[in-house]
Amino acid sequence: MSRTMGIDLGTSNSAAALIKDGKIKLVPASEGPTSYGKMFPSIVAFREDGEIVVGKNAKSYAYAHPERTVRWIKRKMGTDYTVNIDGYMYTPQEISALIIKKMKNDAEAFIGEKIDKAVISAPAYFNNNQRNATKEAGEIAGLEVLRIVSEPTAAS
Repeated sequence: MSRTMGIDLGTSNSAAALIKDGKIKLVPASEGPTSYGKMFPSIVAFREDGEIVVGKNAKSYAYAHPERTVRWIKRKMGTDYTVNIDGYMYTPQEISALIIKKMKNDAEAFIGEKIDKAVISAPAYFNNNQRNATKEAGEIAGLEVLRIVSEPTAAS
């Protein structure tokens, strides 16, 4: 069976929801509750040992290693901006895909099923380049992006 999740890919924090047992449920972050509830920081850290950490643990890592941590990447979506980590140039889409992949993995663990589709929210002011970059991030994360929905529409 094909499963779809809703994603709020936020500048500061991200969250996901899906339908479980006929009800909309927020997906809990694998690292446990944060000060934001089930949302987690939209932060990606690249540890020296090669491990990529996303969310609450990345935020903790950022204090000691800010040069190996990426925040607020959503602000660069749809641009040619890159982040150099150990000689590899990451695009905003690739960084965002790591955040989305974490949500996908957390959702699959939460419901015990594979998730293969998503609807992702984006700010109403995003232009076509930014919306396409957001869709690309979802695809890099292994999801078929059914739609990019404006955040005000998603909220209502």
